[in-house]
Amino acid sequence: MATIEIPDRICSHCGGIKWRIEYKTLVAGNKVKVYRCAARAIERSNRWKSKHPENVKEHNIKSCKRRRDKGYFKTTKERERSRIISKKERDILANNYVYRRILSDPEMKGIDRTNIPQTLLEIKRKQLLLTRQIKNNGKDKNSY
Repeated sequence: MATIEIPDRICSHCGGIKWRIEYKTLVAGNKVKVYRCAARAIERSNRWKSKHPENVKEHNIKSCKRRRDKGYFKTTKERERSRIISKKERDILANNYVYRRILSDPEMKGIDRTNIPQTLLEIKRKQLLLTRQIKNNGKDKNSY
């Protein structure tokens, strides 16, 4: 759903000018554009999620399966951009890449990213650098 700003319309609920566009189908089959306050729509969504946690879990499982079946990215351009970003992170040993490597270890299963200390991150980064040096016979430490 798209969110737009309409300065002329002010929400009586929160006083905001951000509106979410939704489409409703009438009995005759006609679609009607409906504007809802973005803040109120989020509150409404959160209220529903708190009342129906089993439906939320089921929805998440379905959407995850749908994304996996589709290949997650919609276009090849986005897939290529993601591949380039991942390669840059891998080359410079960025934090995201090192976190992914740590969490991919079977012993770290179920651990949240926020629970990983900075020291472990640095140790893993050094380990990856040493692995690259060994692979290249000690030549260039940044390439592999």
